[in-house]
Amino acid sequence: MNPLARAYYILRYLGPRVVGLRAGTFLRQKLGITRRLYAPRAWNSIALTEITRPGTPATAEAYARFKCDQAIPFLFPLGLPPAIPASISRAHGERQPSLAERLRLLEQDRCVYFLRSPSPEAIDWHRNPFDGGCADPDATWCDISDFLPSQGDPRVLWEPSRASWAIDLARAGPHGIKMDAGALYWRWVESWMAACEPFRGFQWKCGQESSVRFIALAIGFWSLAQDPATTAERWVQFARLAWATGYRVQHHIHYAISQKNNHALSEACGLLLIGHLFPELRESAKWYSLGRRVFAEEILRQTYADGSYIQHSMNYHRVMLQVSMLAMRLAELVENPFPRAIYDRIALCGEFLFQMLDQKTGRTPNYGNNDGACVLSLNECDFTNYRPTVQATHFLAHRKRLLSAGPWDEDLLWLFGLKALNSPTTATRPAESSAYAIGGYYTLRAANSWCMVRCHNYKDRPGQEDPLHFDLWWQGLNVLQDCGTYHYYAPGREDVELYFKGARGHNTIEVEGVPPIAWISRFLFFPWPRCRNLQFNAAEGSVIWFEGDREVGGYSSRRVTHKRTVLGLPNDAWMIIDDLLGSTACSASLRWHLLDVPFELDGAGMSMVLKTANGPVSLSVIGEPPSVTRFEVVRGRDNPGSVQGFAAAYYGERFAIPTLEVTFHCRLPQRMVTLIGCGVSVTGRKLDQDELSEQWGIRIGVQDHAVRLARPACRAAGTFIGLDTTDGATGDPKSTLTI
Repeated sequence: MNPLARAYYILRYLGPRVVGLRAGTFLRQKLGITRRLYAPRAWNSIALTEITRPGTPATAEAYARFKCDQAIPFLFPLGLPPAIPASISRAHGERQPSLAERLRLLEQDRCVYFLRSPSPEAIDWHRNPFDGGCADPDATWCDISDFLPSQGDPRVLWEPSRASWAIDLARAGPHGIKMDAGALYWRWVESWMAACEPFRGFQWKCGQESSVRFIALAIGFWSLAQDPATTAERWVQFARLAWATGYRVQHHIHYAISQKNNHALSEACGLLLIGHLFPELRESAKWYSLGRRVFAEEILRQTYADGSYIQHSMNYHRVMLQVSMLAMRLAELVENPFPRAIYDRIALCGEFLFQMLDQKTGRTPNYGNNDGACVLSLNECDFTNYRPTVQATHFLAHRKRLLSAGPWDEDLLWLFGLKALNSPTTATRPAESSAYAIGGYYTLRAANSWCMVRCHNYKDRPGQEDPLHFDLWWQGLNVLQDCGTYHYYAPGREDVELYFKGARGHNTIEVEGVPPIAWISRFLFFPWPRCRNLQFNAAEGSVIWFEGDREVGGYSSRRVTHKRTVLGLPNDAWMIIDDLLGSTACSASLRWHLLDVPFELDGAGMSMVLKTANGPVSLSVIGEPPSVTRFEVVRGRDNPGSVQGFAAAYYGERFAIPTLEVTFHCRLPQRMVTLIGCGVSVTGRKLDQDELSEQWGIRIGVQDHAVRLARPACRAAGTFIGLDTTDGATGDPKSTLTI
């Protein structure tokens, strides 16, 4: 993309405010202001008399007594973490390694990455133990590049410093695990502080990372404050850490605000927490006030009125809710809650996440950037289980539980106390077909299966190229899946990065094999997709449906429109109609990223059967007119420049999955029909057509259905016209639906 076009898109999409904030950040760094502001220093050079208000005790013993006497309200009393009821502690924990195993790893100086992967070696705060990448431990953070081949993925380097291990140590005693948690906590904290003096090295590079780290360390510290290992000198050391974190965040929060994402919310929460727990710090009142103001402004700016989130990511939606809950709880504890409008918005955001849940597993589509972030790892649910956040958010907004009791209730206990576990439960209700038109999410729910379709006209920065992506779930199985994220930075393998965040890693159609976008950086591309929702019907009846379209350009002077219609037919059968519309010839590929189970492929019949634990899932593709040149399943292809057939449910881990690629060359218009039967066989063919419509015969099990569709056309009022059902055994009509 040429510089003029890039400048145009930056100003058009990001806006003058963001451009101004970024320009100011760049200018301060070039002039050396940032480097002077963050001159590295030793921990022991930070004296209490320098960082606290006059009158604050200056000796370690007096300061420790002073802090214990303050009786600052927190999630739980100082040194008295909540006792875990047997109903939670004995519940089956999905998380692996288990809490006991994670604590044993900590005793070996090893931690768990992304709540999932044990480190293969003892901790080195500047080294990635999986690929050997190392960061410069001595440079000022603002002089270190984000992406260097010698460093590897920065997200992996940051992960141990997010200190989920501190929360594990806080939970050890309440879960009845006998160990010297206090001594181990301080061994890890002092190891980090010895390796990461203030503002020196990669671990200080991000204000959000600094805030998330302090949140976890504060929960651990408050739990173990009465432990003999928490000496008076260590009270002073923790105050130094609080000051350095607050200083780091406050002086650079304008950059987080310019990102228009969860960074600003996390940093605001960090300032609130430091100002709340350490009011004696000279700048604490300013930090608290700034954190409260930024949070109040950003939460309403970053969340849409329908409850969806600006970052277009299920995991970052959860991160946003976690830091919001903590910030709002801190305000409640000093009897100065945020305005009701913020509670109402958070209630909508929690409801959105509930509607995206797979009811059987608590998982959501692995949609959008997912880097393994989890600010409040307060339970033994798997990282992919979103129930803890849904439950706690609903309680925050309504003071009632939404879900039945389970191990996900541990978050309630830590955030709200024992009374939350005894609170009433809102009348049980299932998730339902939902349209989140502002955020561009649509769900259709059948008897035992459901889908999510992504259809959004982006007004805020997207993270992945995935217009009209389709996710399908059946009885807890993600039959058609989003491939996830894997790594933000894979040195020497840009093709791997592009696969996971591009159209080839999503269930959609790619035209001409050339993306109609240009990546400006790892987290920014132009132009942003523009999709339109044309039809959405979730009324009870024999059919539920969605229809949307998008313009695909960039590879030729002529534009192509991709229109996708999703029909939920009886007996958990699905019909996806993809129309490519225009007046040109082109090549295109339809891809379905499948559940990793054994399968049978019938290439000649353009069909396959997945052999899942719940039973067979049939899938067939019909081209009309017939134009398919390739019908093939690819699994784990890692050829340079031709990556396909991988998914990453957890950050940093990729797994081979079967991916159906259907390639066709045609003169438009072209219709591709995909038929899916969950636990039932589904076959179909076009029976007849006239000038305006066509009729398709669909057999689901033993029932025959005639689906009436409009002919492919840009200006068609709607693709789906009606459905006639007959008894397969007798041929007698059973029902008719016409719209």
